[in-house]
Amino acid sequence: MAGEQQIARRYAQAYFDLARQARDLPGWRDGLQRVTETLVHPEVSSALRDPRLSQPERIKLVQELLRGAPQAAQNLVRLLVERGRTAVLPLVLERYDALADRESGVLRAEVTTAVPVSPALEATISRTLSERLGGEVQTTVRQDPSIIAGLVIRIGDRVIDGSVRTRLDQLQAALT
Repeated sequence: MAGEQQIARRYAQAYFDLARQARDLPGWRDGLQRVTETLVHPEVSSALRDPRLSQPERIKLVQELLRGAPQAAQNLVRLLVERGRTAVLPLVLERYDALADRESGVLRAEVTTAVPVSPALEATISRTLSERLGGEVQTTVRQDPSIIAGLVIRIGDRVIDGSVRTRLDQLQAALT
């Protein structure tokens, strides 16, 4: 997986650099998302892995499927198909998003709660994180009853774990 991450990072950086030169980060991102959604479809990814399909047939299949997609995104996919690396495409999109966020000063936070959160509370969490971190923070809230209560906040590779589950695990470890 680390090798795939490194490969995806290189492709994403090159694609991002071209998008920045074109001064259209959102447009290039939309194109990348579009081709990624097409190629991760189970039937398409299965067909692309089929050893009976020759390289030219794979390229032709991808060209037909991506007709109408932005040329830059098609070029990236063609390169990935030629090198047998289409599996990294979702990672390329993920890394592109990280580069675009860094460029625009946006941080993404994943907030896990034990119970459903109202839109007002979600806005309060986002606003508080923005104030504490000194920049715009876009939050995604998901529910996981296994944390019992509290919050787990992930921002990049940082984790702020204020869940009851973690506290109980720490208490159990201290007692044994």
